[in-house]
Amino acid sequence: MAAYRSGQKVREGSGVDKDDITWTDEAGSFKYRAAAAVRHDDRLLVCAVEHIDGWFLPGGKVHFGEGSAAALARELHEEIGLEFAVGDEPLLITEAIRDDDGKPHQEVCFYYSVLWPDDVPPGVVDDLDGHSFRWIRFADLAEENFVPPEIVKILMDGSSALRHLTYDRRRP
Repeated sequence: MAAYRSGQKVREGSGVDKDDITWTDEAGSFKYRAAAAVRHDDRLLVCAVEHIDGWFLPGGKVHFGEGSAAALARELHEEIGLEFAVGDEPLLITEAIRDDDGKPHQEVCFYYSVLWPDDVPPGVVDDLDGHSFRWIRFADLAEENFVPPEIVKILMDGSSALRHLTYDRRRP
């Protein structure tokens, strides 16, 4: 696995990174993300933020000129404060569409399987950058308020084969 080192993130006053691949206009919005299935033994690291209802995998937006694996290593360092080795091959690629105030929001996310560093005890992960973290056993994942729920079965099956999943949550 290739290791990527994080760089500094320059933020504008709004807290939104000016280099993120995301936009909104009158037609709708789009976001390009990378996220990590951080594993340790039979557990998965999940996080939460105030404005999202549920637990999700840590990660964030990809910057212009940045690959998804490098973006993920950068985001994990910013959110957790540790350096992670992120492999070159994603575990899952999702294309999601949902309603956002009556307009479509599309999101493409590259998910990578990432191992917790061997030299760091996997106890409580400190809250950083507005994120709260906890470990969930894979066996308990289906009972959690996890988003997006469409990827739970893929995370639980333990396969390392690349998957592609498209889902549409717009209301008819």
